[in-house]
Amino acid sequence: MITENNSSVLPAVVTSPAELVRYLQKNLNRHEQLGQILLKKNLIRPETLRQALQIQKSAPDRKLGDILVDIAAATQADIKSSIAESAGLPQVRLDEFAVDTHAQALISSTLAKELHVMPLMFFDDTLVIAAASLPDQQTHALLRFTADHPVFFVLSSQTEIDQAIHHWYQNFSDEQELEQLEQGNQDLIDEQHVWNHADQLAKKAPLVKLVDSILHDAITQHVSDIHFRPGEKYFELLYRIDGTLISIRQFKIGLLPAVVSRIKILSNLNIAEHRFPQDGRIKIKEGDQRVDLRISIIPMQYGESIVIRLLNKNEGLRTIDQIGFDPQDKARFHDLIKRSHGIVLVTGPTGSGKSSTLYAALTEIARDNVNIITVEDPIEYELASARQIQLMQHIDFGFPQALRHILRHDPDIIMIGEMRDIETCKIAVESALTGHLVLSTLHTNDAPSALVRLMEIGIAPYMIQSAVIGILAQRLVRCNCKACLTEEDITPLVRENLNLAADETFYRGAGCKLCHFTGFSGRMAIYELLTVNSEMRDQIHHGVAAGTFRAIAIKNGMVTLAQHGIEQARSKLVSVEEVYRSCM
Repeated sequence: MITENNSSVLPAVVTSPAELVRYLQKNLNRHEQLGQILLKKNLIRPETLRQALQIQKSAPDRKLGDILVDIAAATQADIKSSIAESAGLPQVRLDEFAVDTHAQALISSTLAKELHVMPLMFFDDTLVIAAASLPDQQTHALLRFTADHPVFFVLSSQTEIDQAIHHWYQNFSDEQELEQLEQGNQDLIDEQHVWNHADQLAKKAPLVKLVDSILHDAITQHVSDIHFRPGEKYFELLYRIDGTLISIRQFKIGLLPAVVSRIKILSNLNIAEHRFPQDGRIKIKEGDQRVDLRISIIPMQYGESIVIRLLNKNEGLRTIDQIGFDPQDKARFHDLIKRSHGIVLVTGPTGSGKSSTLYAALTEIARDNVNIITVEDPIEYELASARQIQLMQHIDFGFPQALRHILRHDPDIIMIGEMRDIETCKIAVESALTGHLVLSTLHTNDAPSALVRLMEIGIAPYMIQSAVIGILAQRLVRCNCKACLTEEDITPLVRENLNLAADETFYRGAGCKLCHFTGFSGRMAIYELLTVNSEMRDQIHHGVAAGTFRAIAIKNGMVTLAQHGIEQARSKLVSVEEVYRSCM
């Protein structure tokens, strides 16, 4: 058993039960007088201590630390740290601390919230409790009586204590109920009964709170996608953060049908259908944020797999300055989007930031008081200065149908979400040739390939020559975590393919707590910008390879995707491996 203490702040920082046990074993019985600690640390002089002790003799109710602060002999921070050192109290970081649920169960959530304390663990027979400052004797006695164990206090910040109370007590009650629900659903054998039972569970409080908390956490952590991945015995919850899938936790497979049903209920999907894929959407408001959730549910071997894409209407709108253009390319891109007519394409794979770049361009153009109309599926961001059209394929209102009507609506600028078929491409080209600036996206690997792709779709070369004025190809690459940079080991083959010197040094993130041990933190765009000049127009014919267009573009100053990525790698912003993965 340990001795109950009486003190208030923290000389050491611990983050786990094992560290706390080691600290208590080593330091528990080390006590020194406050005055001696202050003298040893040269925070006060001997004569100052004698003066303070003399004052305390005439006012025995006053604490020595308060007297020293009052006579300006020491700061409040110095006193607190010295008091903690004299009592041997550690500071506990609760955001990383694994609480013993058996210890937690001895103090009710109501009492913990009322007293602002968090039970952590047992040390021998003693209950260790975190508090922001040492409770008074009455509170001390109440906690000891309630727990029916001796209590020992360690210190933490009030914010961390409140967060721990919310996290651990909510999870504690919810986990118990979820375990019961999991087991109850796993005991069912008939598949129809499983789903009927799941529909009932989906409306119960624990399931509702579980799904709500997952969505809330994902929005808070700026997650782009939520994955529920079913396995034989468990299903896994994963978040995609900065382009990397991170495993969050596992649940027993018996809970999956109820989670699927809950998400189907929220997105107005058919909860009785489990054989075919379904797509849906949810609109939620989280504080001041409005978030669109795009739901994809597909039957798999062990159950229905769910992917939820998060589109935050209040985030993601960038300016041209934030795209990452160098000064020369920024001027060239700015010139393209300020022209009165022509087509500007942004190309790249899904998730490469094409829409964000188009919106950055529209934000810049909108300053010129022009009529902007967009045709999208879905509308990813809301732009106050534009009229935005949402396509509805279920009533046969797609890109071609919308574009025919747009041209009668007096537009100056037209933004087309994607040029994916010949009819859409033809209308876009005709719009560009009749005095409109058209911005759109196309799925190609690089900028020169976009010209070949348009001819493959069926657009006549002479129309491409007259309409297309510029093509931006881009990728989103994951940035190195600055907190854990380490020298990168690059294979000879990668160096050869990227034309890198054998002795040139590059860096990558090794992985640390700040980056979820991925080595990455944030993302940035790498790009290549091709402007169509007269020399290139002369080469736009059937049978001309993309390599020809590339050679002309490089001769006229285009920096390729790989070259731009290597420039960022030389600045330690990204790793060579990440550039190679994205561009080669």
